[in-house]
Amino acid sequence: MNIPFTQTMGAVVLGTLASFTTANVAHSQVTLRMVGSFPIGPSATAEIGNRFMEATNRLGEGVVQIRYIGASDVIPTFDQPEALVNGIFDVWYGAPNYWAGVVPGGDFTELSSLQIPDGGPGHEIYNYLVEMFAEQGVRYLAHAAGDVGVGTHMLSTNFEVSSVDDLSGTKIRVSPILRHFIEDVGAEPITLPPSDIFLAIDRGTVDGFSWPVADNYTNNGWEEVTSYLVDHGMYRSGASLAMNLEVWNGLSPEVQDILTEAAQEAQGFALDWFRETEDTQRERMQAAGMEFLSLSDEAAAQWTQVANDSQWQYYAEVLGEARAAEVAQLLGRE
Repeated sequence: MNIPFTQTMGAVVLGTLASFTTANVAHSQVTLRMVGSFPIGPSATAEIGNRFMEATNRLGEGVVQIRYIGASDVIPTFDQPEALVNGIFDVWYGAPNYWAGVVPGGDFTELSSLQIPDGGPGHEIYNYLVEMFAEQGVRYLAHAAGDVGVGTHMLSTNFEVSSVDDLSGTKIRVSPILRHFIEDVGAEPITLPPSDIFLAIDRGTVDGFSWPVADNYTNNGWEEVTSYLVDHGMYRSGASLAMNLEVWNGLSPEVQDILTEAAQEAQGFALDWFRETEDTQRERMQAAGMEFLSLSDEAAAQWTQVANDSQWQYYAEVLGEARAAEVAQLLGRE
């Protein structure tokens, strides 16, 4: 049961500001409060937030520290980006597409072909995102993901699939970023929290669902009630790191540099991390009897084109003509 946002707001502010103030008075050390979409421990994606925190605390010993407050247990997942803007906490990690309501199109690096989706600090894509997020009161820090093709979103189904045409008329539980693709192939997108996927697929309420295999797929037991994995990835997935802009602007250049370096470390860590977790999950899924469905070269190319075109159409709409043209150039879509 979600805690009411106003109640949560009070709990976070009153419960953490005291320690924040004490730390600054006693040691002249900045303490930043971090909240994430997923709890640290059960989620592979949350480990990116954890590594960012650990790197900051190591690099910033005596200067800056990050304190983990919690995940959806303190603020409902989809309320978190807005809460960050409002200064309820200082640092956030979560799925890049969760920015849709606050920074529309701010996850356009889901279509990036770079090893590091945003190219890292100093890259033109990274700098563009810093400016784009700043317009909404957010300091963009990083998009950390697996290498191209690793840790991506995939479809799991209880029916055989050989092309996008086989999805027509089905009901698919989606994460926000898959909605446009599912609609374009003639399927019905169903929005459910991850905790409801098991029963939905087991009872036939949905015919399939989307999830990045690398993000601890088998921890949810889905391999026990799902027959197939369409072994063809979409988008980059991974984790977004961000800060409240006002808090960022109030930090010294030294602290800002520490946070930037820590974010870079998290991006480097993500490359191997998502490969390792995906390989482990695949082994467990196959051991449970799931069958991995490979697409023909032609079907795979069609799948990728439909997925990318449907997502780009969404970006073009929410970004507006001028910004869409700039982003298209950054992504090499001219």
